[in-house]
Amino acid sequence: MKSIYTLFSLFCVVVIQAQDQYMGELPDNPEPGKCYVKQTIPDEFELKTFKVLEVPAHKTLQVIPAEYKIVRDEVVVKPATKSYKYVPATYDTTIDTVWIEEPYNKVVTSKAVFEDDYEEIELKGKSGKWVVEQDPDCLSANPDDCRVYHFREIPAVVDKIPVKKLFVPARTNTKRIGGKHKLIKRQVLLTPARTEEVLIPEEKEIVERRVLVKDEVTTEIDVPAKYRTVEKRVITKKGGIIWKEVPCKSKKNEVVVLPINFSFGSAKLTDESKSSIDLHILSKLLENDKLNVLVGSHTDSRGDMLSNQDLSERRSKSVVEYLNQKGIKTSRMIAVGYGEASLLNNCEDGVDCSESEHAKNRRTEFKFF
Repeated sequence: MKSIYTLFSLFCVVVIQAQDQYMGELPDNPEPGKCYVKQTIPDEFELKTFKVLEVPAHKTLQVIPAEYKIVRDEVVVKPATKSYKYVPATYDTTIDTVWIEEPYNKVVTSKAVFEDDYEEIELKGKSGKWVVEQDPDCLSANPDDCRVYHFREIPAVVDKIPVKKLFVPARTNTKRIGGKHKLIKRQVLLTPARTEEVLIPEEKEIVERRVLVKDEVTTEIDVPAKYRTVEKRVITKKGGIIWKEVPCKSKKNEVVVLPINFSFGSAKLTDESKSSIDLHILSKLLENDKLNVLVGSHTDSRGDMLSNQDLSERRSKSVVEYLNQKGIKTSRMIAVGYGEASLLNNCEDGVDCSESEHAKNRRTEFKFF
């Protein structure tokens, strides 16, 4: 509770200082019991393009350089001549066979070969005779009826006489007996020795010469005028200061001062500042869609007052635009710039302060209502 009253007291101090500075610019017909905040409406400009004559049209003289052509000439530095080259004879090596003892056919004889055999000689020829016998089973009383006549053959008488039978007859065989020879190497002339005529060509050198084709001349060149395009900001609607009604400070209002600092002369939010806004400001606006916020930005004392006022307004606008990108309607936010009117320390114009002391004044404050 004490911290809230401290912030409330700080806000009252800021309001009182602002009131002292802009006392002559308060609303003309304020209603009793109501509070107002001053907003600067910037002038509206339109960019118009103008052409400024930088260089008028004129003539200039240009020298056209001489023209040359390259001529290449051949110069004989050494005439052609002849030389004679000795070419020795060429030989081929061959191997001849010389017979020291010629080969011949040697005759070899073999004896006849016999084998033992025999020859049969019939000493007595083959013959036969009849033999009469009585049949014991004959029942006739006449003996002539019981006779049985048999013809018996008498074989011839043969004698075997040993003889010799020719098995292999006598014959002759021829055997080739190799002779004796010797290998002799000898050189055979292939091409005889001779001389050849060699032509030595002439030697030339290429000489390049620059031959003048056209001499130098001058010509006039028209140089068109040169214009420069300039963009000029022309005021289409004059801005000014308006007063917007806001809820007066009460115990229900909450003022939050965040360490949202800016670099010198810059209105760009840093990643660290965005994280702080997300945690402390955006979360509250998302939780309660009835809640509105007044965004007030401040600068340090360096620079002129009008530039600082414009810079603070741009810083508040950067915060509002960031919250709008996160889903907060612009109708729930008011952007106010206080310039260098509410310094937190004594770093006024002419006071030597460190950069960290100046950075404390480059801040943005939030008032919920």
